[in-house]
Amino acid sequence: MNIVLLGYGKTGRDCETVAVERGHTIVDRFTSSRPFTEAHSSHLRSQSVGCCIDFSVPDAAAANILLSVSHSIPIVVGTTGWHGRLAEITALVASANGALVHASNFSIGAHLFLNIVEAAATLIGAFPEYDAAIHETHHRFKKDAPSGTARTLAGILIKHLQRKQRLQTHPDSSGIAENELHVSSTRLGSVFGTHTVAFSSAADEIELTHRANNRRGFALGAVMAAEWVQGRRGVFTADDVFG
Repeated sequence: MNIVLLGYGKTGRDCETVAVERGHTIVDRFTSSRPFTEAHSSHLRSQSVGCCIDFSVPDAAAANILLSVSHSIPIVVGTTGWHGRLAEITALVASANGALVHASNFSIGAHLFLNIVEAAATLIGAFPEYDAAIHETHHRFKKDAPSGTARTLAGILIKHLQRKQRLQTHPDSSGIAENELHVSSTRLGSVFGTHTVAFSSAADEIELTHRANNRRGFALGAVMAAEWVQGRRGVFTADDVFG
């Protein structure tokens, strides 16, 4: 399959390595200094592009999605920070009969972690004496905080813990209200990504942590999603790809 990379930072380069290892060809790469635009549409058609993979920046992701699907090219998006426009983008992808796979984290291990956290939250939901919180750490260049994965985890906890109704990412001097879920962030060095979900009662604490050792896991999941989406139409997530 011919693949176009939208964003050619460290994760984009890992996507190239993984894609080539799996028998695919990278036919073009777009960056902030050479953005993906309508002017490239004829070039993409001539290359018979099978999928675009986006690990760019939040401000570029939505435009990249719309341009890709307008030319009937499926797109896999691992960029976070644009999901405030998800409803709008979903409608536009549907109207174009396009295909989009998006996820806050394409790591297979992170996908398993989300399912483990959901199972834990389902159990702990029956015991109101347990409070909950989320902490995430990423490299100092990450542009959004909390991370997309942390927000996905928060959604899981709010769904299953009735006592938690909204996120609190910047508590003031009054602290955290009982119905608020504290989601905190640290930006540190070159950390690939660590997410911890903690449950605490007066008697004990339970912590669940996923730690990425490198970016290859994100890249592998994204390339697998590009393979999976071939011949499909609609808006999908990692749940659809990995089951």
